[in-house]
Amino acid sequence: MSLESLQKLRARAVESLMLELAQVTRSLAQSEERCRDIEAQIQKDVVIYDRQSAEGLTIEAWLEWQGRMDSQQAVLRLVRCEIDQAVEKWQRTKALLVEATKERRLLELVADKRRDAQRAEAGRQEQRTTDEGASRRYSVLKASNS
Repeated sequence: MSLESLQKLRARAVESLMLELAQVTRSLAQSEERCRDIEAQIQKDVVIYDRQSAEGLTIEAWLEWQGRMDSQQAVLRLVRCEIDQAVEKWQRTKALLVEATKERRLLELVADKRRDAQRAEAGRQEQRTTDEGASRRYSVLKASNS
């Protein structure tokens, strides 16, 4: 595989990882917002429950509140699990992106060195051509002066 092909492949990988990282970041932000919303709702419900408890609750009302709070806690656990998974995926993706970026830079460095070597060789070839031309002219001049 050519160096140019490797560079293009690595550039696409970097771009793909950047897009994936952006998606994971959005997902993480949404999950965190959802978690905050659920926590806020739980706090509001606790205040309402405490107030109603102080006034006296029937068994049915108490069971309804317990079911509601258990349900909210279960949803909160699920969202926190989503957050943990998103954080892990973000960290993995970020590590892959850092590695791919390093590889891309290394390939660019190799390509730069290869271009420099090609320019140097072209310069040497041009100098040899110039020297050969000058040598022929000198030989012709020397032969005509003799």
